[in-house]
Amino acid sequence: MKKIFVILILLASLGCAAKKEVYEPVTKFKEAEEYMQKESFEKARKAYQEIQERSPERSYDPDIMLRIADTYFGEEKYDEALVGYQAFLNYHPVHRDAPYAQYQIAMCSYRQLTTIDRDPEPTRTAIKEFGKLLQKYPKSPYEEDARRYVSICTNRLAEYELYVGRFYFKKGSYKAAIGRFENLLKNYPGSTAEKDALYYDGLAHMKTGERGPALQAFENLVTKYPSMQNTADSLISKLRTE
Repeated sequence: MKKIFVILILLASLGCAAKKEVYEPVTKFKEAEEYMQKESFEKARKAYQEIQERSPERSYDPDIMLRIADTYFGEEKYDEALVGYQAFLNYHPVHRDAPYAQYQIAMCSYRQLTTIDRDPEPTRTAIKEFGKLLQKYPKSPYEEDARRYVSICTNRLAEYELYVGRFYFKKGSYKAAIGRFENLLKNYPGSTAEKDALYYDGLAHMKTGERGPALQAFENLVTKYPSMQNTADSLISKLRTE
């Protein structure tokens, strides 16, 4: 009886061993891709990382590196995603997906933009990174989007300058306000903030008694924005009769 019992245990052990899953990187990659499609980003990342750990020769596999970065991006963990995309470019600068990685680096900054009254540094960084994409990878599939985002970011920087300028204007710090408005007009011509910058620049010069620059600002306002004709004309008339 004891012998039969031992045999049964051995057979059971062999059966369990037979049922043990054989690790296959291709199968694990398919599993990770399925998680990605379901937007189960953490599970996908763990599956990709398991491939890296159990298949050392694939530690710097471009597809896996990129997918891991994508999982962080999908979870809105943009700092971690940026590190991942940059690592991909460091190891695979001429890979077919290099333009995508650079685009995603720029998007990591773009997705962190908040309101115009906050630190504009992420906006500047986004412009810089989109610029790298346009310079390094001309005619990439992301060129049109990159140019559109650059335009959006440029307008945001102009709006930030207007916001700060108006803050100084309301405080009565007219010289500081003029500095902001004129920086906007010089660096962001044609921006969405240009009309208001010309108007407030003229008003600020009026407050400091600088009639010539005030007249110039209001005349430029009328020339560029005819809809402001009535408002500007009344101010121009006031300046000329003083």
